[in-house]
Amino acid sequence: MSNMDVKIENKDIKISHTGTPLYIDEVEEIAQRVKIACSVRKGSFIYDRELGSYAHTLDVDDEMFIEKLEMMYKEATIDIPYTKLRVVSVDKTAVPVVAYVEVVCGTKSVVTEVTING
Repeated sequence: MSNMDVKIENKDIKISHTGTPLYIDEVEEIAQRVKIACSVRKGSFIYDRELGSYAHTLDVDDEMFIEKLEMMYKEATIDIPYTKLRVVSVDKTAVPVVAYVEVVCGTKSVVTEVTING
C-alpha cells in the first residue's frame, strides 16, 4: 500500500520507551499524511507552498460547512493514495474547531482528528 513513516504526535516525532522513533504504515501512514495536509494553512509551509488547505477561511455557521470542508480536504490531499475521504463530523465547540475525517484505504479505514483553525 504505502511506505513506512515516522509517527508524528504533538508536532514532533513519537518516541518509544526505548528512545527510538515509532513507525506507522498502511492506512495509519496515509491518515497521518491527510491530517498534515488538511491541518496546514495553504502557503504557510516554507518548503512546499502548495501543501495545505484554505479550511480556516470557511464560516463554521454555513449550513454547507461540512460539504465545503470535505471538498477542500479532498483538494488538499489529491496526491495522497487513499480510496475514500469524508468528513464524519465537526466539533464546533472545540477551540480550535476540530473535524473528524475518515480515511479509507482498500478495506481498512481510520478516523483522524484535524484542527481547522488552529
